[in-house]
Amino acid sequence: MARFKTRARAVDMLGRQQISGIPTAISELFKNAYDAYADRVEVDFYRSDRLFVLRDDGLGMTKDDFETRWLTLGTESKVGGNSGMALPPKALNKPPRPVLGEKGIGRLAIAAIGDQVFIVSRAKRDEVLQDTVVAYIHWRIFEQPGIDLDEIQIPVRTYANGVLPDEQEVKEMLDEFALNLNKLKYITPEDRNRFYSDFEAIKFSIEEIDSYVPHMSLTEQGLGTHFIIAPASTLLDADIEKSTNEEASQLEKALLGFTNTMTPSHLKPDIITAFRDHKEGKPERDIIGEGEFFTTEEFLSTDHHFDGEFDEYGQFSGLISIYRSQATSYTIEWSGAKGKKTSCGPFRISIAYLQGKVSQTTLTVEDFNLLFQKAERFGGLYIYKNGIRILPYGDTDYDWLEIEKRRTLNAGRNFFSHRRMFGAVEIDQLKNKELSEKAGREGFRENKAYREFRDILKHFFQKLAADFFNDSGVHSGEFLERKNELQQVANANKKREEQSKQKRKVFAAQLAAFEQAYRNNDPEREAFELTEKFQRELAAASKIVDGRRAAHEFLSIEENARQQLRALEEKYRVSKPRGFAITAALERDYNDYLHNNQRLQQQTFSVFRELVDGEVNQAAHRARIELDRRVRVEHSLRELTAQAESVGRAESKDTIIALETVEDKVREKVRESVAQISEEVRNVLIEFNSIDLTSLEDSAVFDIRNRLESRIIEVKDRKQAILQAVRMQLENINLSDESVQQVDQLDALEQRVLTLEEQDDEQIRLSQLGMAVEIISHEFESTVRGIREGLRLLKAWADLNDDLSGLYRDLRVNFEHLDGYLSLFTPLQRRLYRRSAPISGPDISEYIINLFKNRFERHKINLIVTPKFNKIKITGYLSSFLPVFVNIVDNAIYWTKDSPKDHIIEFDADEEDFLISNNGHKLIKSRFESIFQHGVSYKPGGRGLGLAVSREALEKAGYTILVDETARPDMSVTFRLSPIK
Repeated sequence: MARFKTRARAVDMLGRQQISGIPTAISELFKNAYDAYADRVEVDFYRSDRLFVLRDDGLGMTKDDFETRWLTLGTESKVGGNSGMALPPKALNKPPRPVLGEKGIGRLAIAAIGDQVFIVSRAKRDEVLQDTVVAYIHWRIFEQPGIDLDEIQIPVRTYANGVLPDEQEVKEMLDEFALNLNKLKYITPEDRNRFYSDFEAIKFSIEEIDSYVPHMSLTEQGLGTHFIIAPASTLLDADIEKSTNEEASQLEKALLGFTNTMTPSHLKPDIITAFRDHKEGKPERDIIGEGEFFTTEEFLSTDHHFDGEFDEYGQFSGLISIYRSQATSYTIEWSGAKGKKTSCGPFRISIAYLQGKVSQTTLTVEDFNLLFQKAERFGGLYIYKNGIRILPYGDTDYDWLEIEKRRTLNAGRNFFSHRRMFGAVEIDQLKNKELSEKAGREGFRENKAYREFRDILKHFFQKLAADFFNDSGVHSGEFLERKNELQQVANANKKREEQSKQKRKVFAAQLAAFEQAYRNNDPEREAFELTEKFQRELAAASKIVDGRRAAHEFLSIEENARQQLRALEEKYRVSKPRGFAITAALERDYNDYLHNNQRLQQQTFSVFRELVDGEVNQAAHRARIELDRRVRVEHSLRELTAQAESVGRAESKDTIIALETVEDKVREKVRESVAQISEEVRNVLIEFNSIDLTSLEDSAVFDIRNRLESRIIEVKDRKQAILQAVRMQLENINLSDESVQQVDQLDALEQRVLTLEEQDDEQIRLSQLGMAVEIISHEFESTVRGIREGLRLLKAWADLNDDLSGLYRDLRVNFEHLDGYLSLFTPLQRRLYRRSAPISGPDISEYIINLFKNRFERHKINLIVTPKFNKIKITGYLSSFLPVFVNIVDNAIYWTKDSPKDHIIEFDADEEDFLISNNGHKLIKSRFESIFQHGVSYKPGGRGLGLAVSREALEKAGYTILVDETARPDMSVTFRLSPIK
């Protein structure tokens, strides 16, 4: 009789050629780990070594399991004794798991990841740890023509007591495989050489690789299965990388959400997954770590939710929540059942949906943007069988329900977008057994069950869109009303923000113009010119012989001088505007303006005002002219009165115009609302009069009445809410002079929002800076070790070669100089392992001198350390105090280096307080507090981080920092570090 024979190429056809890509292959291995009752399955990809290691802590395999199951294609998963093979082992202390790897070929997917694999497995049976099994396979052997499957021998070894093979034993297994290779007659010399080259590239110890991840080790009491693949395919790099930050990588699309962790009703996952990418010179990154996929919190935060079950007839029954309102019951019938049970079986669905515009969502702008970006990358409807994801459902590129196709044809009727939703369809292996996957894991087979399954879900989304989101939908009132309300609020906020932005721009320009004029001494110059003009005019008037005429001229000159002074004051006056909030930077600039304007008033304008009064009196006295004081005061008051009345008339006119405009708009809105209510009532009555109720059932009449009443109630409620909102705004107008006005309250709220936004931006910058410092610190350590080792090796050559001795000496001296600087970071890094310890003044001063020695010499700066500072001693964290001194001294160097005086920085003490002073640029009082705010720097190019972070660090250590009201003698500024009482 004739028999089938199996060529070795069948393994390649069933494995590598069946799998759509490496991410799918990894997903298959994750499922195998699930079948093995693993709690964890983790991948480590070491890029520099091209080493891919997948580890699980499942039940593992004995030598018999490996040979009779793992090396057997199409292993039966559901048959027992009559197959000649026992059922797969189960974990006695865990609930039974349905077998996902039903076809017995998923393990062949390893070939897609890399050509060579070591399988290392240690089993536990009847609570007893078994010998560790190690096997080696080179998958390209299965690509060779003319070789039967039974001709290929797989090296398999066992090790007792958790022992693992070292590099020599790995080489012996490769030699064993090569020995079998030499017996295969159809392999060409070129292919044979390629195999030998691959064998030579394997130079690692399995024992060492096992130690890389201690919690997954197979030594001691460890169990599970490891796959060590080398070299990993270069396609894996492309699958990990993504073209833009807005897109998900192929690996993320396939492996994120391997278990359902997003829906509120999800059970605790049976298995936890990880994929750590080890890039050379960078920290490892878990690409599919916790938080990368949608969380339950994110699911609940979205705008709309749909949750329920489809029964065995395809009918949906569940709860619908629009804009996170109280969920209401809802049912959808499916006409395709025709009274028969579906082939696909019953299943659950839970979906969260995000509005596509920030102006129509209930989320904050920040939360919306974060979730929107996540949905763009991972949004879609996922399918989970017994809590494990089925590929490729959920991939944003796989629109398996044609949601985007229908939306493209008619966006008005088809509300849903594939990328705006994320959720899960949950099926069960027993209840939905007709939904079976294709061999290549590219979705379900296109059988009757799957066609029904798709039709039910397509109808579900079409019906939801029609009933809840279309303009004429039965239940769309709540959605349309809330969406319009949110849109109106967003439009109003946008308009206000644009107006505020423009006003802030004008305000900033006014402050900048004043600052420039103040720096140029323009106010003083103009006041001086007024003084000269006034004195010239007064001198000319003094020569008038007629006393009455001279007196009149004196009064006229005085009045003109005062008017010109008021005009000059007004020119340099910047009023803080109302009706919008200003940023923290503008607030600081305004405080500087107040300080400088006050100086102008005291040192310039008041002086001129006194000069006018005095000069007029003296000139009159010299000319023997009697000036009527009452007339002089009356002249001044009359001028101010005229000015005040002019301003009052202008503001009154503008206010009346605004009032009339608002009144017209309010009356129009009232008329419009009443008209729309009347129109809707009229339409309802017309429709009612056209219905013949005599021929209808009671239930139909009840539905008609409810529908007509709902239309009237809906328009009434909507217009009532609008008019109530208008009335409340009118009632909130407060005409009391003493009370806080609503505009002030709004300004305060907007100010708070701006401040929080600025703080949030600063926190992001700080976190990025912190991550960068962490990476750089790690790089410093490894690089310094490498340079030290290189210098040690170079010294051996330099000792034997005089030509190298000079080069070695220069390299060593310069490196020691650099290493000295790097060693200064050591006290700062101790914050990771810090303990409270005594801190003395010399501890700090010596550190500062070592750090800034070169800069002190370069800028001729003298650091004075007083005896009091040398005697001070406190208990605390050195890592909290040193950065503060570093920041203050660094700033002091900048502000003192260009000073014409001797450049001095002083360290002093006052009991438990540290005092740090310098004689550089004087700090104005209005900046005493603002310099400690995030982002505030008066140094060109400064980031405004040092002092802000210093204050926060000190407060955690029980200290605070401030600028002393009075600087130390001969100093321009003094910083005081004192314990918080």
